[in-house]
Amino acid sequence: QQTLCGLLKKTPLDYAAEIEELNQQHETLFSKWMLQLHLGFNIVLYGLGSKRDLLEKFCTSVLQDSVYLVVNGYFPSITVRSILNSITEEVLDHTGTFHSPPEQLEFIIKRFKEDSSLELYVLIHNLDSQMLRGERSQQILAQLSSLPSIYLIASIDHINAPLMWDQAKLSLYNWLWYETTTFSPYVEETSYENSFLVQKSGSLALSSLMHVLCSLTLNARGIFRLLAQYQLEKKDNLSYPGLSFQDFYQQCREAFLVNSDLTLRAQLTEFRDHKLIRTKRGADGVEYLVIPVDDSTLINFLENEDED
Repeated sequence: QQTLCGLLKKTPLDYAAEIEELNQQHETLFSKWMLQLHLGFNIVLYGLGSKRDLLEKFCTSVLQDSVYLVVNGYFPSITVRSILNSITEEVLDHTGTFHSPPEQLEFIIKRFKEDSSLELYVLIHNLDSQMLRGERSQQILAQLSSLPSIYLIASIDHINAPLMWDQAKLSLYNWLWYETTTFSPYVEETSYENSFLVQKSGSLALSSLMHVLCSLTLNARGIFRLLAQYQLEKKDNLSYPGLSFQDFYQQCREAFLVNSDLTLRAQLTEFRDHKLIRTKRGADGVEYLVIPVDDSTLINFLENEDED
């Protein structure tokens, strides 16, 4: 991966002067965007090329005296809950906890309506990212953006991104569309993805994990959840070999998820087919089960499951 990135960095950017001139033209729109944000609209940027640098420049040149929140939607661990946490903790100085994102959203709406002096600019890179494009995430972000004192400016990159929004969400977002083609490479946005040239083995993205599990039965999800919880409990144990089949069967029986070891084996075969689990035999001949996913992804998965 490092060799690949090193070689790409050495490659000169074609038409650098023309691209620079094009981006300077986009920068002349900053004051217009500010006016339109204050008139009750939100801004969405689309077009070919990374719009990250353009939005960063908007922050440094126009918002240096304002309160603003930058959301990197392309982060594999970003969630709506983490965005709401940033607002409640950093902007509203609230130290309590919330049971669910809708409850947290209600608290934010109430505070912003009560205190007219509160103003917040929210900049979201890749509003259409895998982690934010879900129905619930978009509904919460749309409700946030509809508040008069929260100003949203976001970028989208997928050609079908507008399909995320129905009429109700569109009326909440109240977008003004700006075509800001930059021809800049998506360096930051793609740095968290697996390269097709250099495959990172063993890593399974949260989005694909959620996608596969959504197609399974409630019982199957419960079985996988049990294994994930046990693996997280043992994450500090470096010599942890995995959960033995017999212990796992016992746990599933106690949770009323399976009624025989044949049922569990059939379910594990399905997990294996989807590459959700790996099995390995220990030195003692016992079969151990492991989820080939890093801890942060598992934690995010369990958080999403709790919300559901």
